[in-house]
Amino acid sequence: MSAKALHKSHTKPNDIIHTPQPIAQIMINMTNIQKENKVLDPSKGPGVFFDNLPDCTKDWCEIADGKDFFENNEQYDVIIGNPPFSLWTKWIKHTLTKCNKFCYIFGSNSLTPNRIKMIHDAGFGITKLHTVKIAWWMSQSFIIVAEKGQPSIMTVTPGTFNCEYCNTHCHRGIYGNPPNECNYEKKQSNKKK
Repeated sequence: MSAKALHKSHTKPNDIIHTPQPIAQIMINMTNIQKENKVLDPSKGPGVFFDNLPDCTKDWCEIADGKDFFENNEQYDVIIGNPPFSLWTKWIKHTLTKCNKFCYIFGSNSLTPNRIKMIHDAGFGITKLHTVKIAWWMSQSFIIVAEKGQPSIMTVTPGTFNCEYCNTHCHRGIYGNPPNECNYEKKQSNKKK
């Protein structure tokens, strides 16, 4: 399969969104890369991360050029980049097996409690968090640095809080229901009438 065909088979239209150079530089600075570090840009694209990394041992993957991140068997000190949105969970799982520190930029809807928990459960702490708004991206974004064996500045409460009256997900506050009324109790009350 040609690199272009391989690229098309693994991507969705919104997966290829290039990071502005000033944002890549913020991420590089946040990551505090040292000369002795082995660093991977896992989705190189035009090279905004790779080409601006400080003096270190650097490597890259780019599916369009026939180097698939998921087929890379190397270990790294640092992974830094802007992964494809449609592969977030798979990408994070693979990242957690490949490095001691990573820095990624997440859309506000992509940095979910489940993904934060996955990062924590793998022994990584989120040590830095930075927010940024890029005008042509869909939403506010979060840049995170996560480091293996470090305490996290973010925590996650497991599970979901249900309605305190009926202890279920009664649709209180959604689908036009008032946020301060138990929808289950309201339905039960209407049945009795």
